[in-house]
Amino acid sequence: MEQPKNFSLQQMHKDVHHALKHWHTVDEKSEDILANLLLVQNNRREARTQTPAARRLATNQVLLDGLEQLESQQPQAAAILKKRFHDQQTILAVSEKLHLSVDQVKHKQREALLELTNILYAMEVAVRDVTITRQESQLEAKSYTQLFGISALSDRLLGLLTSEASPWVITLVGIGGIGKTSLAHYTICRAISSLYYEEVIWLKVTNPARHSTPLPAPDQTFQQLVNQLSKKLMPALPNDTLPSQRLQQLQQLFKNQRYLIIVDNLELKEETSYLLSQLLTLALPSRFLMTSRTPPAHHAGSLNITLPELSEKDSITLLRHYADEIGFYEAASASDEELRPIYEVVGGNPFALKQLINLAKIRPLSTLLAAMRHQTLLAGEAIYHHILKETWITLSDSAKTILTIMTLAAEGGMNPEQILALSGLTEAQMWPAIDELIGRSLLEVRSSTVSERFYGIHRLTELFIHSLIDNDDL
Repeated sequence: MEQPKNFSLQQMHKDVHHALKHWHTVDEKSEDILANLLLVQNNRREARTQTPAARRLATNQVLLDGLEQLESQQPQAAAILKKRFHDQQTILAVSEKLHLSVDQVKHKQREALLELTNILYAMEVAVRDVTITRQESQLEAKSYTQLFGISALSDRLLGLLTSEASPWVITLVGIGGIGKTSLAHYTICRAISSLYYEEVIWLKVTNPARHSTPLPAPDQTFQQLVNQLSKKLMPALPNDTLPSQRLQQLQQLFKNQRYLIIVDNLELKEETSYLLSQLLTLALPSRFLMTSRTPPAHHAGSLNITLPELSEKDSITLLRHYADEIGFYEAASASDEELRPIYEVVGGNPFALKQLINLAKIRPLSTLLAAMRHQTLLAGEAIYHHILKETWITLSDSAKTILTIMTLAAEGGMNPEQILALSGLTEAQMWPAIDELIGRSLLEVRSSTVSERFYGIHRLTELFIHSLIDNDDL
């Protein structure tokens, strides 16, 4: 994809006029004419050769497509533009053939140019909308309705993602539930709207339970990513293609075109550091964005961004917003003084704040906070385990059953048919339980279409369920 340039109706009017005047020009400068349009880029991609003449023909084909539409609406306007620029006839010659005065031809040419620009602008907008929709469909399903306290961080990340310079691998670092995936999703949607990248691919790493032995080696995780990428981007490759060949093909692709690849859900420092070193060999002009609980070792061309907890003000704003979403109106209308103790005990972690406010809808908040204050000081992710343990007690049996079997879900999650088969529940039991879990932010919609839904659970919830299984507490 060409470097994004100014795309506005006013600028396009100038560019279209310039392209018409240089219809028959073939040189290095003419290659840039209308090169920022996806219409032109798509035509060039379909061409068998990329010579200056072939690239110029791709641009002219877009003009011809627009003129064809103009001809169906205003035949005379199209005729004037074709004769003037395609046929290179003078205004005097056109006026004689169309039985118009020279001033009439000039006036009608200006009007025709405006109409052609409007047609091409509408065509370009339609193509861009389709491309943006396609790229957004490659992302993880959105798991938030509104984000708080991340505007400055998102602006910084967006600037890095749409820069022509290093870093080429960016890692968002933070403890579970801090909002790494949400920040990545929100910012990438902003980058997609600018159509900076040829394609955007979201990969989610499937992590084994921490007690699993042996843990997969970092090179195995990297090979898993290579296989996923090659299947998504080069589906025509035979299944028996060697891993080294897949990697070589990807390297050529990423070096020739601008791709953005997201690698989400990394946990182990060694794994993250190994992936970073390997991905740097694939980057430029393509870029990689990773989310990880641990910072990787530094390499030239990379950058780690550590996500801070939300401030007290943003935490209280989130609490009110989320309380309103789940119908906990007493909390939604509570004063800062009433909500501040939640922040003082839990901190500014979005996942923990949501889980505690969910729990407070069922059990007295003062009792919950008092119990947590009397615990040995909880640090890091241990606080989620405490909150989730209290939450588990309040769930229905059907909801507990679904959470338990969700630890078996593949990367993309489970559809309702799989949940029914593995849980042993009836549909009458399953759907209320799914609604209960989604309402309490314990079940996520991983992907969906008009006719399908796939569900998954947050990694912290998965680890909590595994701890219950290990301790036989289910």
